[in-house]
Amino acid sequence: MARYILGIDGGGTKTEVAISSETGEILSRAYSGPSNWTTTPRKVAKENIIEGIESALRQVPDIKIDLISAGIAGVSKKEWELKEFLLSLNITREIIITTDAHIALVGALLDTEGVIVIAGTGSIGYGRRGELEKRTGGWGYLLGDEGSAYDVGRRGIVASLKAYDGRGEKTILLDMFYEYMGYGDIEALVKIIYEKAKDTISGFARYVVKAGEMGDKVALEILHSAAYELSLLGISTAERIGYRKDDVFNLAYTGGFFKAKDIVIGPFIKFIKEKFPNVNIFPAKAEPIIGAIIIGKKFLEKE
Repeated sequence: MARYILGIDGGGTKTEVAISSETGEILSRAYSGPSNWTTTPRKVAKENIIEGIESALRQVPDIKIDLISAGIAGVSKKEWELKEFLLSLNITREIIITTDAHIALVGALLDTEGVIVIAGTGSIGYGRRGELEKRTGGWGYLLGDEGSAYDVGRRGIVASLKAYDGRGEKTILLDMFYEYMGYGDIEALVKIIYEKAKDTISGFARYVVKAGEMGDKVALEILHSAAYELSLLGISTAERIGYRKDDVFNLAYTGGFFKAKDIVIGPFIKFIKEKFPNVNIFPAKAEPIIGAIIIGKKFLEKE
């Protein structure tokens, strides 16, 4: 008799749900709002998870789910709460709860061991080796997220304002800042940033990348520093799970900021290879929801 897995990838922006056969064939997908178990209001997170599950199940009405495999942001140390909630939905009694970083790693590597560096609005390194599991960074935009779109956007805006004041080097970032925010009084533009800080600042990162591609010295320094910070996430995570200089292992990278490609990825790889010359570095092979399905598949194979 065929068995079926319901995978959940819950983050701060959206929730993705997929149903697969025990062989890993995806039969349905659905999307809903955020479900970060720490930063999304709990009622909203639960509603979004339910919405995603119901939408995925409607696409395959005649099957019975044997296992839920859920990777949810912000669930660390609160796994039992999420498990109780999923049990209350009466879909199945077999439930695996893990983090969004774990399913991202498994999806990225198509394997259960190695390192992943994620750089979107925020940044984090995560690794698993045997029973050892470590994360590096991920402290949020106030205390960390170095090398992320937020970090690069903030530093780009700061450089623009310094150029405006005459306190910093001239840079085309100032013109791009006006282009991004809309021409007007710079004090009024800065006020807008403070009203919608995180998204507005993160959005400026693409202009920093554009300026770097045009050869702007200030932008290139920002991007080089970001690549270095992201490489430190990979290096420190690998060290914390016991990899040594000559070890061969896999490291994947993913997230919107890596779309900057060679201007960030080139130095990112160079810095890591200086520390771990034998590491295999590549872009994520699959998305996190596939990681959730793989974890569920391996669980069913053991039964």
